[in-house]
Amino acid sequence: MRAPGPVSRGPVLWTETLPYPSHDPRAERLRLRTTGRPVAPPDGPAVRVCLLTYTDQVQDLVVSARPEALDEAGLAGLACLLVERSGTPDPGPVVLPEPVGTTAAEPAERLSLEWASGADGGPGSRGSRAVALPSDDAPRRGEAVVVAALAAALARRTGGTAPPLTVRRPGPAGESLARTDSAATVLLRSPASATVEARAAAARRILRDAHWAVGPVPAHDVELRLPVPPATRLRLEAAGLGLSSRTVPAPESAVLAFRLDSGPDAHELSCDFAADLVASEAVEALLTEVARAVGEASEDPGPGGSRAGTASAGGGPALGAETTIHDLVTERAAAHPDAVAVTAPDRELTYGQLDLWAETIGDSLRSRGIGAGHRVGVCLTRGAELVATLLGVLKSGAAYVPIDPSSPEDRVRYLARDAGLSHVLTHRSDGAFAGCPHSAPPSATDGPADGGARAADGAPRSGSRDPAYVIYTSGSTGRPKGVVVEHRNFAALLAGTREEFRFTGHDVWTFFHSFAFDFSVWEIWGCLATGGRLVVVPEDVARVPEEFRELLHGQRVTVLNQTPSAFVQLLSTETAGAAPLDVRLLVFGGEPLDSRTLLPWFDAHPEDRCRVVNMYGITETTVHCTWTDLTRRDALANSRSIGVALPGWTLHVLDPHGRPLPPGVPGEIHVGGAGVARCYHGRSGLTAQRFRPDHLSGVPGARLYRTGDRGRLRHDGRLEHLGRLDGQVKVRGYRIELDEIRNCLLEAAEVRGAAVVLRHRGEAGDAHLDAYVVGPQADPAALREHLERTLPGYMVPSTLTVLPSMPVTGNGKLDVERLPEPGHRPSPPRPAGTTEQPVPSGRAPAEPDVASRIAGAWHEVLGTPVTPDDNFFLVGGNSLLAIRVMVRLREQGITDAPVRMLYRHPTVRRLAEALTAQ
Repeated sequence: MRAPGPVSRGPVLWTETLPYPSHDPRAERLRLRTTGRPVAPPDGPAVRVCLLTYTDQVQDLVVSARPEALDEAGLAGLACLLVERSGTPDPGPVVLPEPVGTTAAEPAERLSLEWASGADGGPGSRGSRAVALPSDDAPRRGEAVVVAALAAALARRTGGTAPPLTVRRPGPAGESLARTDSAATVLLRSPASATVEARAAAARRILRDAHWAVGPVPAHDVELRLPVPPATRLRLEAAGLGLSSRTVPAPESAVLAFRLDSGPDAHELSCDFAADLVASEAVEALLTEVARAVGEASEDPGPGGSRAGTASAGGGPALGAETTIHDLVTERAAAHPDAVAVTAPDRELTYGQLDLWAETIGDSLRSRGIGAGHRVGVCLTRGAELVATLLGVLKSGAAYVPIDPSSPEDRVRYLARDAGLSHVLTHRSDGAFAGCPHSAPPSATDGPADGGARAADGAPRSGSRDPAYVIYTSGSTGRPKGVVVEHRNFAALLAGTREEFRFTGHDVWTFFHSFAFDFSVWEIWGCLATGGRLVVVPEDVARVPEEFRELLHGQRVTVLNQTPSAFVQLLSTETAGAAPLDVRLLVFGGEPLDSRTLLPWFDAHPEDRCRVVNMYGITETTVHCTWTDLTRRDALANSRSIGVALPGWTLHVLDPHGRPLPPGVPGEIHVGGAGVARCYHGRSGLTAQRFRPDHLSGVPGARLYRTGDRGRLRHDGRLEHLGRLDGQVKVRGYRIELDEIRNCLLEAAEVRGAAVVLRHRGEAGDAHLDAYVVGPQADPAALREHLERTLPGYMVPSTLTVLPSMPVTGNGKLDVERLPEPGHRPSPPRPAGTTEQPVPSGRAPAEPDVASRIAGAWHEVLGTPVTPDDNFFLVGGNSLLAIRVMVRLREQGITDAPVRMLYRHPTVRRLAEALTAQ
């Protein structure tokens, strides 16, 4: 429809002449859509009037208004509009607009119902349930309470905002009143010959009656209906009112229809429902919840609302955690100084040696005035020196800030500046730390030979509530953000898992992950705080699963921590003749796990010999916050459970308004308790946004962290992870904000628009980042170089495609579904560590069959065609996929060369020539 003039905040009249009678089903659907339309946003009209004229000379006048417009001035303005329009010619038939911000399918998506498999009748049959409600001294107020309780209950079960409930009160001359939380709607039926003045008077009378608490009200009936949109199909989702995902024809009538019989002293809420769509048990549970909410309406349930039946769970009381990480390690060193603490390729350290080395580093830092309240950057390669340095920083009282030495100079410089580093311990000499107060390798921090201890005593020492480390994660604002984690947070994690997982000094752990990834916090300090032996896995060994397995076997590793992506590669070594492993505990974390991939592991490692545990967590909640054992049965069932909360942690599934959702209803996962980090460093606004006061625990000062993850709690208290709510994704265990990559692209002057999406392709459905840019002068090769100077390697997109424009939806938003397949895969400068080696002279060029088979293997693994000169690591390849390609070539009998061959010859042409020359 269109308005006769510019949009204003005053009343606006819309008209439509319809080509069918008022009793036609299409007219009813139109009236439902018109009365259910939301009132325009704050910058639009406060009152909307629609005049519908049918072929049988009947007219419906539909008036909708925001509550604040229902005062004397608003009603006078409405009357003036109607009177002034009485002599205006009919503008003719116009088209009714769709509700603002919605589509035809949206209401169906907000309503999630259970498919009852005919338990209550066949298609089209109806069921009915009723519940008596507590009495109320004011029937009109009681009516409002019931409506609000029903809307809240439906909202909790559909995992969103309250659905468009309509309250209809029959009146004289076909009048009815519809009232929601945000608007009131009047439907006034009259003959087409009725005067506009008569309509205005009737509208004024019924609108005034929209004020619920005005005047005495006799007993009356109010019908509440949840209409089905005129879409041809209704999508049913798993939620609080159902468990299955089915697509069924949309019935003509409402799927759920409620009726409230209100008398002077009591109410009865009844529900009619489509028995072939909704299970009666689900309706009974819904009505019971409404009755409970009405009964509790006079009580104050607190800011979080009523908690009865809501999806919240705790892992038990917090265990003793008032200590520091370095004190835990020092205790082990004092008790067993000669036990081996760290095994690395270059050296082996006992606990006594590790503690002494760390004390030396800590004293040197303290002699420079560095202590509690300071942040010290550490940028070292993985080894014994790195472990000693991290412990030394903690002993000084400062918090360590891990910086991956392979990161680009621009990113390193940003982290150092943003973290406000007091000191940097590094061997790096490219100027990345030029702005820091002091930058030196750990060996240069031995401190003065005399007086050092006295000088060190002047710096404040840290306690359990001081920061232990600051780890930077990807940021949606275009820059990484530092998460400040206190000593007591990790101490609580250790206290909550030590007995459950039976950690002892006989355990052997691996240090497999980057120390800039918080999984390493669990690996390093979980081992050393319990007296185990930490085996440092060199990066080149971590890339080759056969070599990694040899290390596991040779070092007799008992505790293995893996991201699912890395573990899939290790599974390729589970062959019949593989050497047995001593792993007794396998812990997954960092990204969602497809439990079906565990079946080969269970074949080789029975559950009575190796315990498999899946853990969920976020950097902001200290590595892990849930755990669950996984069995062969779970793998066969493809379980998505991430278990229950650790002792001291709490889990809540809340709606967008922070209200608890019932079991089975999807919502945002919130984590509270002992693991919640202190803040984002230097980001007070973001901290306030993501770390919210915990009104559900009843503990003063408690906070909840909004994870941005979607999940639901089952009735047994276990949590299921259902993916991300925003643009944050995980690739090979790394948390990545797509907006950070996008903003980095937009920094280039030639880029006018950019988008980054995550796709899964290839034979194993591997994750790939695909970037798209708009700009006639955009050069993909130059843009890739720009990204590589700014972002770490795992954030550089696999592909970069230039488009003339971005596809958009009707709302002007990016239409991801219409983005084309990646079309440009440049082969610019090679990634670090990949060098093409010349083929010995005198050799023939590669055989065509070899090159085509290599290209075929790449295509199968990467899921995208390749050209002879495409660089494997710039068209979606990575170290894990490189292993897969070489295994495929080995299976085809083409070569038995190691994976390093692909790093040296990263194009199809060069690899084929090198293999032919062998």
